[in-house]
Amino acid sequence: VKYTFHWVYFCYNKNMIDRKELDTIIKNNGGNNWWKPDLFKEYTLKLLPKELEVIENPPESANNYNCFIHALGLSDNQEIITDSGGFIQDTFIFKLIDEKLLEYTDNPVTGDYIIYRDLINYPKYITHIGVLLDDQTVISKWAWGPTVKHSMFNVPFSYGSDIKYIKKISKEDALALYTKYKEFNVQQD
Repeated sequence: VKYTFHWVYFCYNKNMIDRKELDTIIKNNGGNNWWKPDLFKEYTLKLLPKELEVIENPPESANNYNCFIHALGLSDNQEIITDSGGFIQDTFIFKLIDEKLLEYTDNPVTGDYIIYRDLINYPKYITHIGVLLDDQTVISKWAWGPTVKHSMFNVPFSYGSDIKYIKKISKEDALALYTKYKEFNVQQD
């Protein structure tokens, strides 16, 4: 399925949840209630707006991973999770874009990636990535927290409001690229 999209900059609409409140929920108890499975189930799950559908609760620490690992389809690869410490960084994604191994698109289809940026506070970073289900729906892993099905802009405010689309790659290609370019998987200054 092909969708007609264009580069989008966020504008508020009445169906949106309070994005700043999501940031507050995530930061409760120093973030522990967000990413620790028992605390998430006990304290946080009930606070999430009904517009969000939790697909999977946060995994245990040794098996946890971030949004980039999820989007690239590597969340079931324990070797990658262990090797990366559960974090593929945006520097790795930028390297793949620079090498033209990941390509932006103005015409995304189901399975393509949506990247979020906060160009005001963090202009050098990709703050989040998800996978498109349709022209308005995304599945993404929120930091070390749950995997969530959500509308395009029903994400934490800290993820930013500038989005772009990237053509999907296969899980096998993602694994091969991680192996080849993992030296670029470093946290930005």
